[in-house]
Amino acid sequence: MLKRLRNAHPMLYCLGAEVLFLGMLFVASMVSLLGILFVLRDLEMADDYLLTTLQEAAGILTACFLLARTGKSGLLRRRGSGFFNGLLVGLYPIALISYNAYNTLLFGRPEGDMLPAWRIVWFLLGMTSVGVAEEFLFRGVIAQTLLEHFGTSRGGVWKACLLSGLYFGAAHLTNLTGSAPLGVLMQCVFAASLGTLLAAVYFRTGNIWVTVFIHAAMDITSMLVGGLYGTQSVADSISTYDITMLASVAVYLIPTAFLLRKKKIGEVELYFGRDAVSENA
Repeated sequence: MLKRLRNAHPMLYCLGAEVLFLGMLFVASMVSLLGILFVLRDLEMADDYLLTTLQEAAGILTACFLLARTGKSGLLRRRGSGFFNGLLVGLYPIALISYNAYNTLLFGRPEGDMLPAWRIVWFLLGMTSVGVAEEFLFRGVIAQTLLEHFGTSRGGVWKACLLSGLYFGAAHLTNLTGSAPLGVLMQCVFAASLGTLLAAVYFRTGNIWVTVFIHAAMDITSMLVGGLYGTQSVADSISTYDITMLASVAVYLIPTAFLLRKKKIGEVELYFGRDAVSENA
């Protein structure tokens, strides 16, 4: 049934996949909290990043289920351009990540001791699991579906990138439950433009693990001080976002245009042309 829905109504399928994914994250979060309360009888013992890891594990399983039921599990094994060559394609966001990490560690470290090692491990695992879950869903499930629907022409690739970016941005509206509305709105704009760029990297490399690496590294870097020193939660960080985040539209869409320039668009056909042909046959 899922495969038929994906082929006949790709937009509806993508929306349903996103709703299912977000719903499973919510259910996993509630079950994890209840489990911790039952076992430890103290919610203060629940590390935020431990909960994130458990929640995102459910997201990973959900995305894998969708890929398996629609015959697309092979995307997780597709080599494409290769991982390290793919990192060269994604060099722009990697350079931004490196700069932000350097700047944060050099100038943004607070006074005081770092958190215990076990909490730092949960921070790294939690942020990495977010990257894996969201890339499997938003690039492997949604962007892939849209590309097969619109085709690998330059216009089709752009439509798939932009629309998948919008799906990705909209998913962050769920943060309204814990963060300031303006901050969440700016995060949605930021995420939509970032999602467009990540889709372009995925299409140019044919390797989803490249975007998993970039996404996880970006999440870790964005919360580096909070994750290492415990000075700020994810919800608090989102609440600090303001209208300056609108600059992210240009920061991410300009390199997207560079990646999808006419000279290089043929690489998308090389990695995904057969998928688009089989979808439209």
